[in-house]
Amino acid sequence: MSDEFENALRRALRPRDPGEDFCARVVSQIDSSAMPLRPARIASIRRRAFRSPWLPVALAASLIAAIGLIQMRQDAVDTARANQARTELLQALTIASRNINIVRAAVAREENPDS
Repeated sequence: MSDEFENALRRALRPRDPGEDFCARVVSQIDSSAMPLRPARIASIRRRAFRSPWLPVALAASLIAAIGLIQMRQDAVDTARANQARTELLQALTIASRNINIVRAAVAREENPDS
């Protein structure tokens, strides 16, 4: 079944010659569908866009989202630093504990030379 599917897909996606008049057809479609905008119309669209009541809301939402993302990034950095500090502290305490045990054993041997 997979071979049949692949063969059907190859047949469907086989390159085809669009014909000699392809360029002319595309240009005629572009010419018939394009409506040029006058400069006054463009200015009107811009004025309406900036008078939109949603523009301040969108700007405020974007600002809040940006601040939130910055804060999240800073929290992640702080958490990573705290985890690194915790790891280093545990390692230092382990080393100190080993040294204290060595010294304690040496002192115990000095106090009890018979053992």
